[in-house]
Amino acid sequence: MNIAYFKDMDSLYVEISPESPAHRWEAHAGIVLNMSADGRVVGIEIEKASQATNLDILKVGGFPGLVEVIDTNTSGTTH
Repeated sequence: MNIAYFKDMDSLYVEISPESPAHRWEAHAGIVLNMSADGRVVGIEIEKASQATNLDILKVGGFPGLVEVIDTNTSGTTH
């Protein structure tokens, strides 16, 4: 499981499984579930994430994984 915040798109993505989704379903305005061909959720996207939550207090712990802030406006560096 990985979590990435795409600063330039203000999108938070939770990757549950590294496979490519077969289709997407907008479960609620700004909440998109990426689904496998057999109906499993493989990722969750939160659009306009900074408006939906306070990203300054985003804390992830207790599971193996990586939190990344990806800002493609700064030469693709990751912080």
